[in-house]
Amino acid sequence: MSVSAWLSSLLGKRSASEVLIGHNDWVNAIAFSPAGKFLAFGGKDGTLRLWDLVSFRQVWAIQAHSDWIKAIAFSPDGSLLVSGSGDKTAKVWSVNNRSMITTLTGHKDWVNTVSFSPFGNWVLTGSADKSAILWSTKSWTKFRTIIHLSLVYSSDFAPDEAMMATGTYDGKVRLWKIPECEIVVELPEHGDWVRSVDFSPDGKLLATCCWDETIRLWLVPEVKLTASLTVPKVSFTAVSFSPDSSLLAAGTHSGEIFLWDLASQTVAKTLSGHKGHISSVSFSPDGNWLASGSRDKTVRIWNLAQI
Repeated sequence: MSVSAWLSSLLGKRSASEVLIGHNDWVNAIAFSPAGKFLAFGGKDGTLRLWDLVSFRQVWAIQAHSDWIKAIAFSPDGSLLVSGSGDKTAKVWSVNNRSMITTLTGHKDWVNTVSFSPFGNWVLTGSADKSAILWSTKSWTKFRTIIHLSLVYSSDFAPDEAMMATGTYDGKVRLWKIPECEIVVELPEHGDWVRSVDFSPDGKLLATCCWDETIRLWLVPEVKLTASLTVPKVSFTAVSFSPDSSLLAAGTHSGEIFLWDLASQTVAKTLSGHKGHISSVSFSPDGNWLASGSRDKTVRIWNLAQI
């Protein structure tokens, strides 16, 4: 049975529209594996967890870091997982062997963000030490260090692996050319902490999420502001595009998740259930499910077809 079919059969037996997974502490980062078989998440307790979504059981839990896990990302083929932590390191893990491959050292403060490039050639880490480091996955060595003026909190690669974006605490979003790490453009200042950046899978848009009431959508490669999505008195904390680039999920500080239909630029659905700050949102590869991690110590998997 496929993962999607299994989750459908499970949820079909429940009155609720989501599956709830408990955690020991704040959940800061979640990610579906590229094939949709696994859901990985980690949080304030430093534990990295891997759930098999076919058997719906935890298949791996390890005290991966000595401080908070701030970010995680799968490699494009799903064989590797990288985690970034408050212990100033990023670690690379073998999903198949459930073992650590290497530790990426070089940052002098918390590693707030990690991203795998779409073709698997690079890993980008961003830190509170005001730098981002581009790592070669062939040798797991430092390729470039990019100095910023403020702590780096968010990052993502464009689908064609030609550019990457970084967001910082001082409200800046910068796009960088790969592999030269030369600045392509600096977006107009957001005015506050840039919590999340995400390229759409079709490569046409970049979403930037600031610690205010606005999510901005930028045309790529023109890097022109095309829309501002707002909800009054709501602080946004995390954004993620659906695989077909038709929806944008946005987590909030208060615990709601808004699903925007990008064609009409309207809120298609509001997901309620979390009792606190949403740290991370992630669509399943088939787009039928959305996972969310929260400071309420839970992960929820939402059945979008039944909501």
